[in-house]
Parts: sequence; C-alpha cells; structure tokens
Amino acid sequence: MKKIIIIILTIVTILNIIAGSFLYLDVQQMSIPETQLTLELINITADEAILQATLSLHNPNSFPIFLQNLSVITTADTGEMINHLSIAGGETKAHETRTFTSEVRISFNGSLPEQLISNITGTFGTMFLGVVKKTFPLKFHMETFLNDILEQFSLPHIYLAANFSEITQEGINYTGIIDITNPNTIDLSIENISVTMTTEKDLQVGSLNITGKKIPAHTSQQLTGKGQLLLKALDSEKLHMLVNGKVIIYAAGMKKPMNLSLTADIVPPSLEKLLSDVPTEASLTGNYKYSFKEGLRDEITFKIKNPNKITLVATDITVRIYRVDNNKSRIISNGTLPDGVIEKQSTKVLQGDMYIPLIEIRPHLGERFIPDQLKVVLQSNITIQGLNQTIWVGVVGYQDFPFHRLFG
Repeated sequence: MKKIIIIILTIVTILNIIAGSFLYLDVQQMSIPETQLTLELINITADEAILQATLSLHNPNSFPIFLQNLSVITTADTGEMINHLSIAGGETKAHETRTFTSEVRISFNGSLPEQLISNITGTFGTMFLGVVKKTFPLKFHMETFLNDILEQFSLPHIYLAANFSEITQEGINYTGIIDITNPNTIDLSIENISVTMTTEKDLQVGSLNITGKKIPAHTSQQLTGKGQLLLKALDSEKLHMLVNGKVIIYAAGMKKPMNLSLTADIVPPSLEKLLSDVPTEASLTGNYKYSFKEGLRDEITFKIKNPNKITLVATDITVRIYRVDNNKSRIISNGTLPDGVIEKQSTKVLQGDMYIPLIEIRPHLGERFIPDQLKVVLQSNITIQGLNQTIWVGVVGYQDFPFHRLFG
C-alpha cells in the first residue's frame, strides 16, 4: 500500500511539472490584453463637465491574467493635467472581457481644448500556484476630440416684441423686449445686444441697444431697452426687428462665445392707438344769411381740440346739410372746408361758407313747409404731415331752420 501511494505522488508531481512547463511556455507567448477606453459626457454645468470613463479589457489568452495598478491620466492638448483616475484591477479569466467604469469630473481653465489625451498605465501578468510568475507593463494612449462637446445643448429660446408708447413730433417712443429662456444645465449670458427696426422696403426707421444679462441654467429673463421710431414707420404694413449680439456659454469652467442673430416681424401701431386722445372734442356752429341770388348762406365754424404732443393736419373736410322732416332727412347742400393745421395741445378753428339754393329749400312731397331742423354733418381725416395713415373724425350738429333770415 505504501508503495502505491509513493507511485501516485510521483505521478502527480510529474504531471504538475509537465503542466507548469506548458504554462510557462504559454506565459512566454502571452498576448497583451485588448484595451478600449471611452469617455461619454453625462452632464455639464457652469463649473464642471461630468464624463463616464469606461475601460474594457479583453483577455485573449487561454489562461487567466491578473491586472493591477491601473491608472488613467487625462491631459489637455496644452499638457495641463485635467484628471487622474485610479481603477481597481483584479483577475480576468481566459477569453473574458472585463469592464471598469468610473465618473470623471473635468474643469477647464477658461477655454475649451481641442482634444483630451488619456494615458492608461498598469501591469498585467499571470499567477501559478498563487504566485505571480510573470508581469508585463500595460500602456495605452487615446485622444478624445472636444470640438462638438457643446453641440448637444440648445440655444436659448428667444421671443422678440416691441411695446409702442408715446408719439411726439420727433418720433414714436417704444420699448424693445427680449424674453429669453435657458433650457440647459449650463449658464448663459447675452451681451452686446443691438436692435434694428426696418420697414418691408428695407428702410431703417429705428435702433436701440439693450444691456446684456446672465441667464442661469433652467431660468428665464426679460431684457428691455428704449428707443424711438421715425414717424414713417406708421405707413408700413410690418416692421422687421433684427437683433444681433453674442451668447456666452459658461461650461465646465470655460467661456465660449457664439454669435446671435434673429429676426421677428412686428405689426406697427395705428395712429389712433398712439394718440393720447383722438381729437373728437369738436364743435360745429352755423351763421345763416340770406342772399336772393345765392340762396341761404351758412357760415360753418369747425372747432377742434388737439390734446396730443404732436401737430396734426385736418384734411378732406366735407360738409353736408340736410333738412329734417318728421325724422326723415334729405341732403340740400354739400361742400368742403380748407385743410387746417392743428398745433400740438391747442385748439384750431376752421371756417367756410356753404350755400343752400332756394330750390333745395322748397318742400318736396311729404315734407313740411318749414323743416323741423337742419342737420349739418362734417367729416374729416386727421393725420400727421407726410403720413398716409389717417383717423376719421365726424361731427353732427342740429340747428333750427333760420326762417326769419328769408324774410328778415
């Protein structure tokens, strides 16, 4: 029995020696692990960029290998070290792939480098009977280009508007409004903002500058600036509002400027809405005199008040006189008054003569011998000198028929 045990131990020893010899020969021909490193951007804030580093190691050998002292050093293209990452190693079985992941936080110093350079170092080897028998240095180099790192972030959502307020002899006062929403995880600022207003015929009618502002992540801000439009803008069907400026992106400790240019169509205000008070505070009087040759002459006096801070012009003034019988009216005369300039914040008196031929005064069938009243209707367009836009003003006055003038 003792002899059999000795024989078995001898055979096992020989087999171990033979297996160790073959393993030794395999180790001498050991292949370097296939290594792959990826850097994926997870999030970015004004202070730092957060990336996920994924290191994949594939063991192409027919025996397990042992990885240790794994280190990833990332530098910018300027040579400045951005991050130093240590990764725990361990055993990788034959033909097995192991994946190591870790979070990398990067902060740039004022500007975005064109690329990041990552160097992976460490050792790998194999173990026999619990003892590391052979080790080899592991070195790996990878470049990550960052030119498009910010492309996944949206430009701010921008809404343009204009609020027109007062009209004066010099122009139309208005406020340019820019509403900005920053949907990103990074801070933005808008700087060097200029606004130009042009008509559909590309005539510039106004401009202004707006003070810039910082828009933190996930917030909205409103920027405003005051300017003045030329009066000619009122004759346009629409105004083009062009905004130019710069968007500054604050990301991972750096500032990146981007040009900003956008337009919006603005409907110009109506003259009626701009005036503080439409000049309808008007009065109409008549002074009648009889002429055998011309009939009844009515001296029309049209008084109109302008409370605004701009000079207005009354044009196309028409006057119609009606005789009224039992609530029915018939036109018996029509004419015009000369145009008149209504100075700002003043009252203007316009006068003119209207003639009513005697044949028109005679009653028609169904009318009374003497009409109940005379109705005088005055209509005028109010505008600003040089503009096409007008405001219609109408005044109606009733007067007793001047019967005594016919026989007085």
